[in-house]
Amino acid sequence: MYVKYVVLLTVLSVEFCHGIYPYFDTQDFIYNVPKVYRISITLDKLLEYYEKKPSKDPEWYIALGMARGQLEYTINELDKSVPAKLKENLQNITRRMDRIRNNTDFPSFVYRSKDYEYVAKAIFENLDVLSTLMEPITIGTMGTQKPYRFTFEQYVQEARTKMPTRKAADACTMQLLISAMESQTTKTDGTCELTPECSAQILKGSGMAFQQTSRIRAAALAYLFDCMEGLDLNAHIYKLCIQVYKESKSLEAWDHPPGTKTLFMQQILYCAAQGYGEFIKPRWMNRILTWQEPKGCYSDDRQPFLKLTGFVGPVSAPSDKDREEEYRVKKAATSEGGACNSLTSAMALGSLVIYVRALLETDQAFQYDVLT
Repeated sequence: MYVKYVVLLTVLSVEFCHGIYPYFDTQDFIYNVPKVYRISITLDKLLEYYEKKPSKDPEWYIALGMARGQLEYTINELDKSVPAKLKENLQNITRRMDRIRNNTDFPSFVYRSKDYEYVAKAIFENLDVLSTLMEPITIGTMGTQKPYRFTFEQYVQEARTKMPTRKAADACTMQLLISAMESQTTKTDGTCELTPECSAQILKGSGMAFQQTSRIRAAALAYLFDCMEGLDLNAHIYKLCIQVYKESKSLEAWDHPPGTKTLFMQQILYCAAQGYGEFIKPRWMNRILTWQEPKGCYSDDRQPFLKLTGFVGPVSAPSDKDREEEYRVKKAATSEGGACNSLTSAMALGSLVIYVRALLETDQAFQYDVLT
């Protein structure tokens, strides 16, 4: 049902995809190429694991598709100074991505809810186009943000009071997509039709943790379908990423408490993909590389952070349906066995590919950890 929108999205992709590679001198590559080699080894090991043990989590395949587009773009735009061996390594990674994608068993996917299934399938249908939309990676004023002054425990408590349930988040994103697609079908301009509750959740008010990254994804989809007339989506995403950057620096200051690795890497992926170079830090890259399990995947001890990452409401006990939904989330994330978590692995894949792109396309400002 979504195929008819691909033609429209292809037209949009031509407008937003820019060749933005600057000229590099020898000094740039002396510093950056070893980093890219390190990342390529990590990526190959991660992908090898999931090639052997396919995931049932839709988020893994969404991240895979987006990362494939970013990496292909990077390879196609490589400066002539890039060593041939490095280019070959990156091409081998894309080939492994293609093998995983070609062997994907879509009917086996585990969806946490019917609403989320609709959202995921809509993204799948447009994934080839979504993965070609690139924003230039630049540095602005976001780096002036400081970590929170309060503790991680206070942060969790504050986030619990502002986070919607996962079910509500999925329902609102589905509502936005249905409205956007109806708008495209009737060829009428206007805003996506959202209930006041969904408008508040997606567009207005304060939010924290996964609510903010969910808002960034929703805003990117609204931008793609051009269905938020009257709202400056670029400014909206910028405001969201300012808040996210503050949280990322806070998670680092708290030494990444158990259960927060997934969120941290998702924050880097979503905002760096929107062009915010403040999320490109060598020390953050090094931390992500060290989190890889010996077997190749990524894990995240989410139990201490469960109520936040699981979107479980703090007031009442979860209903039987909520428990069933939570079980499905857990089943999808751990279906590949052991300590591996497919959502954490997906965020690692996406964020590390963004780092590859940044290291090969940006100037010396990104080579040193000057943005604290």
